[in-house]
Order: sequence, then structure tokens, then C-alpha cells
Amino acid sequence: MQGIPFFKISMQKVRLFGIIAFLFPLLSFVQAQNNVAPEVTATGDQVYCPETSIPIATSFNIVDPDDTEIDAFYIQISTGYERGYDQLQLTNNHPLVTTAWDAQEGKLTVRGPSGGTVSYSDLIAAVQDIVFVSTAEAPVEEKYFSLTIGSANYLPETEHYYEYVPALGIRWDDARTAAGNRTFFGLQGYLATITSDAEAQLTGEQAAGTGWIGGSDEQTEGVWRWMTGPEQGQIFWNGAYSGSSPNFAFWNTMEPNNLGDEDYAHITAPGVGITGSWNDLAITGDTMGDFQPKGYIVEYGGLPGDPTLTLSASTKISTPKILEVTSGTICGPGEVILQAEASMGDILWFDVEDGGVPLATGTTFQTPWLTQSTTFYALASYNGCLTGERVAVEAIVKQRPSINDGFTITNCDSDGVLDGFMDFDLTQYVYLIGPDHVNLDITFHLSESDAENNVNPQTATLFNNSTANELYFRAEGSGEYCHSVGRLFLDVTTTSLPQDYQFELESCDQGMADGITSFDLEEAAGAILSQFPNGQDLSISFYQNEDDAYLNRNKIVATNTHSNTTPYSELVYVRVEDEQSGTCYGVGQHLLLTVHPIPSFEVEENHIFCTGGSVTVQPFGADGDYQYEWYDANGQPIGNADFNTISQQGSYSIVAISEHGCASEPMLFQVHESGPPNLLPQYVRVEDDGETGTITVLHQDGQLGLGSYVFSLDGPFGDMQQEGVFTDLEPGLYTLYAMDVNGCGSDMIRVGVTGVPKFFTPNNDNVNDRLNVLGVTEEFYQSGAFYIYDRYGKLLAQRDPMVEGWNGLYDGKPLPPSDYWYVMELLDVHGAVHHKQGHFTLKQ
Repeated sequence: MQGIPFFKISMQKVRLFGIIAFLFPLLSFVQAQNNVAPEVTATGDQVYCPETSIPIATSFNIVDPDDTEIDAFYIQISTGYERGYDQLQLTNNHPLVTTAWDAQEGKLTVRGPSGGTVSYSDLIAAVQDIVFVSTAEAPVEEKYFSLTIGSANYLPETEHYYEYVPALGIRWDDARTAAGNRTFFGLQGYLATITSDAEAQLTGEQAAGTGWIGGSDEQTEGVWRWMTGPEQGQIFWNGAYSGSSPNFAFWNTMEPNNLGDEDYAHITAPGVGITGSWNDLAITGDTMGDFQPKGYIVEYGGLPGDPTLTLSASTKISTPKILEVTSGTICGPGEVILQAEASMGDILWFDVEDGGVPLATGTTFQTPWLTQSTTFYALASYNGCLTGERVAVEAIVKQRPSINDGFTITNCDSDGVLDGFMDFDLTQYVYLIGPDHVNLDITFHLSESDAENNVNPQTATLFNNSTANELYFRAEGSGEYCHSVGRLFLDVTTTSLPQDYQFELESCDQGMADGITSFDLEEAAGAILSQFPNGQDLSISFYQNEDDAYLNRNKIVATNTHSNTTPYSELVYVRVEDEQSGTCYGVGQHLLLTVHPIPSFEVEENHIFCTGGSVTVQPFGADGDYQYEWYDANGQPIGNADFNTISQQGSYSIVAISEHGCASEPMLFQVHESGPPNLLPQYVRVEDDGETGTITVLHQDGQLGLGSYVFSLDGPFGDMQQEGVFTDLEPGLYTLYAMDVNGCGSDMIRVGVTGVPKFFTPNNDNVNDRLNVLGVTEEFYQSGAFYIYDRYGKLLAQRDPMVEGWNGLYDGKPLPPSDYWYVMELLDVHGAVHHKQGHFTLKQ
């Protein structure tokens, strides 16, 4: 269909004119002015009766001033085609006309005998006898037929033409070029751009083959644009297969997926996913199989400069449809109102899905008397058509729940006013309405009319029979059940228990001191029942408040482990009932629950006695007059007085008992023994290898005794310290004191600190001319020896540190300046030997 810029029906003339147009464009233009294009006209907007036949047009004509015949004519179901159901057929006798039906494209081709040309007069007569037939019971509501010169498919919706061009293995870019080089009666071709369902069906499901279309995301991955035609540059999809379209797209399932750099849109092969849908392929597609390009789809129309053609016409048929139905529901047997709405025509009502005769006509249908749910069917009909889709409409007849009607509820008049009126909690008696009461929504009303209409419900949890002694209840079911209405009566008995009777249960507080503990209500029930004569079938029940007791709700379970809710003291309501009739014998605060507090007191956690003595432990801060029990660490009792004198170290406990016999939890305390310190020389360490010294008392592991001690130097009342370390002490004699912090005694010891200067200068200037040992006195040391060595261990001098120092001479000669070493041994008055060594510097 390339290179034909003017209309000519005889194909021999078309080929001739095409050659002339190709070789001589100017001559082509002149010839085009002399060959008038044919004009196709058709009318038809009809209503279709399903499963029948109908002419495709009510009128049809072709006007061609300079031709009388045509090679072929094409009629296609261009919109709404249903393959397998729909067909176009030629009826009556037309000996000079042949037809061929293409089920794939939904197209009927009309030709002359043996496939030759057909005259316009024979064609017009034949087209007027072509009918549409369908076996579909519920065909698509609207179908359009295109009547066209030329084999390209015509879509009335767009007024464009579409053509499948076979080209096995063609690349997408080559297909785009090839499509752009094609023309159809002067219309410029381009790879198809599909923007609606109707276009998608015509170019996909109804096309003669599958192939490339004009979409690509080669510019930006995931942004699909139309790359051809009037829509060039328009985005029609964003993202991968889970993306979205701003207008229209018809991707196959899980497409596009960009497998292998797939950037070009292609209509899928038959049998691959959704018929006529799209997938993305690489620019070459596969080399074989379903994803090998088989050709491309060309679209004609919509480009600037395209001529206006009259080569096609279109007609339409419409099938009446039921648009909406409304079911009806009644409670119990009766007549039901059903409704339906149709797109056109009448609505016929049936009681069978197929066949039968109409029961009624109209948008509203009143059923016959029904005792059970029944399905009826609505049919949209035009001109009495009885075929087509019948839509089910349900007439629902719900069953009334089974109930007990006319029962009596009895309550006791125990509100203190003996007037025969009481509050009822009607929800406590719904079990009397019927065995299925748990599945019913029950409301109470003053009249039968209110109950039937479900208006003015009464407060069921608090209804006083002064309003009415006769009530109506509505029992509403669910599912297949509706509601039933029944009647009940209220009866009040005026009896009560003695108002001054009260039984008390006493118990001690437990656990936390919160006034909450457990009681044996079974004991209370027995005691209360004993107030009534024997032989009566009575029951006792307990309640937290008066309303619950009167309304018989929120019953306290009578066990031996009931806990009070009000701390320390609580009054409980008691209700006594006759098991036979439910008559109440009394309601009142006849049970007192009393919680006695646990004794509260304090005792010092730690107590100390000195060795050989004892300590008296006594509780304090008691909240009452208690008795006490004392226990040792083994749990053995050691006394029951208000105090206890203890002379042994250990863990003890005390328990207080109140006048009500309530015992406290054992309170623990500790008794510790302490004693005086015993300061011995081996527990005193002296570090004095320099000009100052440090005294450290070794006491952390209890060396000095049982107590905790503090220490001072040169005074029993000086600054005491716990560490027992004294630093930066000048050489000399010190008195060390130790004292028990609990007042259990003290001790003292004499400690000597010696020192050797770091340097001396024997230069006869009477300043530091001798190296003397400091802090050595006959008061603390018996004897001593002081040895001086050079760095090589040679003995240079030996002196008595208690008598004289060293003058720096060896064999009467002064020694040179250098570092020298010393060793000193001292024997103190306790017979202990002190070894010390170090070094010093001789300077000039």
C-alpha cells in the first residue's frame, strides 16, 4: 500500500498510477485531480436481540463517479468483537459475490466471483444482506462495524487505519523506518501507538499477526514513551511491571521486566499470557520462538498533512443489559418487592434461568406469596426479545427465631420500701426467651407495635416494674433468621432478712501491708443459712454493691479464697434465694469482712558488744501493744520479753504478735563482738631508706583483734585515721596508738624511723662535712653498724651509727666525688634487727 497518493478502484489502474506517481510526481498530482475518490456511506444504530441475526447496516452506498467496480471490500467487527461467538454472514442469493470470513481479525472480505472484482451494484446489494450473528448469551453491550475500502483495519473510535506487515526477524528501529515509509491512500504510516482498549483489541487480539509497536524506554530506563505518530514523546508507563500508566497501557503479566536490556514494545505471540498484550524486547528480539519479531503494526491517520478520506463508514448495534438489581427481604412468609435497572428497553421477570414465560414487566416486581427464599431473574428486552442474559435477583424470606412467649420473671422487694416495685436487670433473664438466646439480639418494648417496628427500646439493665408489669421483647436473629416478638411478665415478692443481722469474718493481713487478704465465704454462707429454719432449699450469694444484689448480677463466687476489695474493713451484700421459685428472702449488708493489720515496729539492724560483755536489743516504733518472740540463727526461741540481752555474736530475728494473733514477718538483726587492739612489732612496717620514712599498720585481715580500729601518732587523742598509714615522717622516735571504734579498748607501741642523707660535702666548711645516720637514739636502739662501699662493692668504712658519722676519708685520704653505697644494721630495745641499705652522693 505504498506510494499511492490518489484514489483509484481498479487495481490495474492503481498499479499504473502508482508507477506514474513514483516516476513523475507532478503528473501524479494532475492525474489525482481527474480520478475522484469513492465515498463510502452507511447508517445503522440498532438494538440487537442476543442469539439472533441482524443486518449490519440499515443503509449502505458507495459513490464513485469514475469507477463501477472494486477489487475487494472489507467489513470488520472493529469494536466489541468476541472471537468464537461473533460472525458476519452474507444472506440471500448473490451469485456475483463471494465472501471470506477471518475469525482472527473478525473481518469479512467481499469479492467478485473466483476472487475477482465486484461491481458496485452487486456489492451494495450484498452489504445490505450481510448480517451479524452471535452465539453469546450475554454479548458485549456495544459493537461497531467498519465498512472499508482497503485491507487495513479501520477503527471508528479513532478514524485511523491499522495494518499488520509480516517481516520475520526485523529489528525495532528498522520496523519504525519501514512503517514510516508506508502510506495508505495518502495517509502517512508509523509504528502503531495504542491508547485505548479498542485500539489494543484491534491491533492485538484481532490483528493478522504480532510484532513491533511504537513504544520504547530507550531514552530513560523505566519511562516508556511513544516514539512515533501524533503521540510521539508522550509517556504511557512509568516503572517496571509493578509501575503505573498516566493514561493507557496493556502490558502482559510481569511486564515490562527489562530482561537483557529490553527497551522496545512488542505485541506478544498467541498463547503467551494475555491475548494481544505487550512485552518488552531487545531491539533485535530473539532469533527464534515466541519472542522473535514476526513483523510490525502500522497505524495510518492523525499526522499533519494527512488527507481526509471517505473510504470507510461505521455502524453500531447495542444489546440491552441489566445494569443493577436490588434484592428484597421479608421477615417470615409474604410477598417481596424486587427491582432492576436496564440500559434500554423493558425488564422482563422470570422464575427460571432459561425458558419459561415472563411473570411481569417493569423495573419493580412483586413476587407471589413466598414461604422460603427464591431466586428470580431479570431480562433486559427490546421489542419483545426473550433471549439474552438473565440476571439473578434474590427474594429473601428470613425465618423467625423460636422463642418462649408469656413467661414470668420474679424479683424480691428488698429495697427498703415495701411497695411491690423493684429494678430489674432484664439481661440476666434472656435465657428464658429461648435456647438460642446467645445468638439473638434482644430488646424490650412497652408495646407489641414498638417491638415489631424496633422503636423505643427500654433500658434493659435497669427497668422498674412501676413503669409496666407486662413487656414485649424483640429477638433479632442473624443470617437466615429475622426477628420474633414475645411477651413477658414481671413479679415482685416482698420479703427481707432482719436488718440488724451481721456476720463478721476476721483475718490477718497478708503479704504487703495493704489491708487486703482472703476470706472463707463458705464459712459465712453456712453461718447465715443457720439463721433460717431447717428444711428450706435456700442459696446464699454475695455481691459488692446494692444494685448488683438487687439485680442479681456480678455475683461473688463463694470460695474459701475470696479477697476483699476495700482495705481493712468491707461490708458485703448478701442475697438469700429460694432455689425452687427464685423468690428472694433478703438482701442486705449482712457480712462484715475485717482485716487486722500486721504488727509494725523497728529494730536496729546491727548491735555490738565488747569481748566478755553483752548487748541489750529492744524494738522501737511499735504501732501497738505487742508480744515478742526472739529467735537465734537456727530458728530456736531465745526469749519472749520486750527486750533481749545477747552475749554471743550471730544472726537473730524478732517476731511481733498483735492482740488479734496477727504475727509480723521475722525482722532480722546482727550482733557483732568487738575487742581491744594488740599492737605488736610484727604488725608495724617501717619504710625509711631515705631522708623521710613511712609507718604502716597491718590490720586489714584482723591481725590486731576482733574490732574495727583507728590510729594516731604521738597522742591518744590526736587525729585518728582508719588507714593506719603515716607518710613523710622525719627520722626519730614515734608513739603509735590504736583504738577500737566501738570503745572496747586501745593499745600503743614505740616505733623508730631512721634516715640517711642523699649527699654530703666533706670540704671542711663545717657544713655537711660528715655523713650521719639520723633518728638513731639509745632510747630505742641497743647497737648498730654502718658499712660504706664504693660502686664495685669495696668496703671503704665501718662506723657505729649511734656514735659517729663518716668524713669521706679512706686510709686517711679524701675520696673523689661519686655515688657510694651503704648497709646498716640496728638492734632495737625489743631485740628486733633492722636491715637497711641504700646509696648517697659525695660532693666537693
